[in-house]
Amino acid sequence: MHAHPESAFEEQNTSRFIAEKLEAMGIEVHRDIGKTGVVGRLKCGDGKGVIAIRADIDAIQLTEQGDWSYRSMTAERMHGCGHDGHTCIALGAAQLLLQRQNFNGTVCFVFQPAEEPGYGARAMMDDGVIERFGIEEIYGLHNMPGMKAGTIATRVGGIMASEDNFIIRIKGQGSACGAAAYGEKIRWSLRRKSSPALQTIVSRNVDPNVPAVISCTELHTDGIRNAIPTHVEIKGIRAALHRRYRCCSKNECVPLAKRFARCTVRRASSAIPMNLRQR
Repeated sequence: MHAHPESAFEEQNTSRFIAEKLEAMGIEVHRDIGKTGVVGRLKCGDGKGVIAIRADIDAIQLTEQGDWSYRSMTAERMHGCGHDGHTCIALGAAQLLLQRQNFNGTVCFVFQPAEEPGYGARAMMDDGVIERFGIEEIYGLHNMPGMKAGTIATRVGGIMASEDNFIIRIKGQGSACGAAAYGEKIRWSLRRKSSPALQTIVSRNVDPNVPAVISCTELHTDGIRNAIPTHVEIKGIRAALHRRYRCCSKNECVPLAKRFARCTVRRASSAIPMNLRQR
């Protein structure tokens, strides 16, 4: 898998590999759930309970550097987040449970596509993965290279942060970057100050003992070297361990974005964040 990564909803070969491994074990297999998702089902005894073990299967869009034998053979595709490892762990769990048969009920093995862009879980849910298999609980994990091999970390409450993407679009009227630059409709200072301003949402509203962060990761304009652009697009993520602070950052982000728009002069549009991804 590591040598042949596939990104979101491209995982045709990966899904086939997973399905064939499960079928070779003798586990019931269901394909094409949520486009490229796979579900294996193993029943033991007459127990009515149904749990799921979930693993993500997609790669990130990054070219792997290195000369090791198992490096990615595909340009701009790499299992840099360890989803190949997650898949192998779930397949290993399936094999062990099949061999031991030491439970009473049903275990589903859910192999989810498109985790990286955040669309795969919703696609599988829209295909009825929960209702179709009667899943009551779902268990998952994430590799942690800094931990000692053979150890597991867990805690009461959240251990992995939620992640929500946002986009702020500010539109105005551009101008030449020479003598008329004093009249530009989207001010450069606004772009410089937007990221620090967003950081105040966390610093002023979130308990410092509770992990939460807002990060601006991309800044795009339609401008060229010698012209003030007509619009600015700011992209980033909001992450939190507690639902309360997730909602707080969302509620604060919208009015702050609108204030960005009001900082520009006439003909500027409102800047509205768009939530692209929720976990």
